[in-house]
Amino acid sequence: MLHTMPPGNPKILAVATATPAHYFPQPQVALLAGYEDAQRRGFFANSGIEGRYLYLDPARVRTDESAEELNDRFQRGALECGSAAARACLERAGWQPRDLDFLATTTCTGRLCPSLDAHLIRDLGCRPDIQRVHVGDTGCASALVALQQASNHLRAFPGHRALVVAVEICSAAYYLDDRLESAVAHAIFADGAGALALGTEGEGANLVEHQTLFRSEHLDAMGFRYPGGRPQVILSKEVRKIGGVMMKEMATSLLASQGLKKEDVAFWILHSAGRRVIENVQELLDLSADDVAASRAVLGRYGNMSSATVIFVFEEALRRAQPVPGDWGVMIALGPGFAAEGALLRW
Repeated sequence: MLHTMPPGNPKILAVATATPAHYFPQPQVALLAGYEDAQRRGFFANSGIEGRYLYLDPARVRTDESAEELNDRFQRGALECGSAAARACLERAGWQPRDLDFLATTTCTGRLCPSLDAHLIRDLGCRPDIQRVHVGDTGCASALVALQQASNHLRAFPGHRALVVAVEICSAAYYLDDRLESAVAHAIFADGAGALALGTEGEGANLVEHQTLFRSEHLDAMGFRYPGGRPQVILSKEVRKIGGVMMKEMATSLLASQGLKKEDVAFWILHSAGRRVIENVQELLDLSADDVAASRAVLGRYGNMSSATVIFVFEEALRRAQPVPGDWGVMIALGPGFAAEGALLRW
């Protein structure tokens, strides 16, 4: 089947990521959290994660921060990392901040009002007439929700330039209690930011198709509660099974939309949700080790940075292999709802 992209189709033209300054080996994080029992330490040891970047000073780590202190740290980290990723992405695209017509931001690990987009517009020096949207509380899938909003804007306004910024400070969303699901969350989540530059002119990955899949029967499987104003993660052990199944459903639907087969896909850009989720989707889709290598590498080096993670996987996949014209890519992230967000790419 001959696939041609129409003129003015939205494309991802550049990608960049950023992390906090300090890197924490996995055993150090378990020690800082105060876990001494074998079961909880096992979550850290068996996570497939070597270490993580956290917006913390290693010499001043506390586990008794108030809700206000946590959100203050989130705000500082989100603006620092988000601005760094945005600036690096603009530089790679060859753009200045004032070239931007649209900004889509997302985060779920803290609160900012005015929202993240407004702060970045000020910090980057964007035009006062830039259009924007902030996607909140959509969890690990939200970078693709923001990407879809940017794509929609470009379809409505060909020739415009858009930036997507996803940033999470998961270290500001911890809750130390006796629940095993809290320990699992503390063993995998990390801090980071990713940015994507989109336009309708230039060379890049065409956004051919966007799809969303909800399984509302799993609404309570993942998310946050806020006892006393502090974020407390909800992370059912069923997520590892639900996630793999929904990634398979999303991939199957995206490929069917263009009459493609699994073998037609050169780039699998799958959210590094966790070791078990990656293993499950690899088995369910019958993917090779190379197909999931970028997802595994990001998980091992950075952990799960919630919404920013899939952008890290995209950057890692491009670092490992240079796309050639005609290559297809499948990009999928998972989030609470329970939702899978997907995009079909073509270079």
